[in-house]
Amino acid sequence: MSQDSIVTPSVEDGRSDLNEIVCDQVKSATADYGIEITDVKIKRFDLPSENEEAVYQRMISDRNQIAEKYRAEGSSEAAKMKNDVDKQVNIIVSDAKAQAEEVVAEGERQYMQLLAETFNTAEKENFYIFMRSLETLKASLSGEQKTIILGANSELAKILQGLE
Repeated sequence: MSQDSIVTPSVEDGRSDLNEIVCDQVKSATADYGIEITDVKIKRFDLPSENEEAVYQRMISDRNQIAEKYRAEGSSEAAKMKNDVDKQVNIIVSDAKAQAEEVVAEGERQYMQLLAETFNTAEKENFYIFMRSLETLKASLSGEQKTIILGANSELAKILQGLE
């Protein structure tokens, strides 16, 4: 009989057969003494001490292999989930950036349209140029350097000198 069939306590395996064989042998051995054996049950199987440590190590090794398999499967699933989430995040972010750029472009289009409508005559255009020149002059005089050099034909120089 194989060791597995004896150790496994199921009806289909050999433990019940082993119990019957042992019972028959004990009955025949004790019949001369007036002892009647009705049943034999094996309560425990002990391995030889030299095999016991090897069996325990093999059991530990088997459990470690199963645990590693579960860890590997879990890591694989986690990586798949992380990649899927990263992909979705990238799609959402790129869609949001594209939408933001569309909104900015629409705002710039409306701004340019308003400017064109606002400065549609020569006087309004000249006033706009004058205001922008003053803003530029103000920005250039905001630092520690208060000196500005302008060309003689510069519109801003003419305005500052009162020639225009």
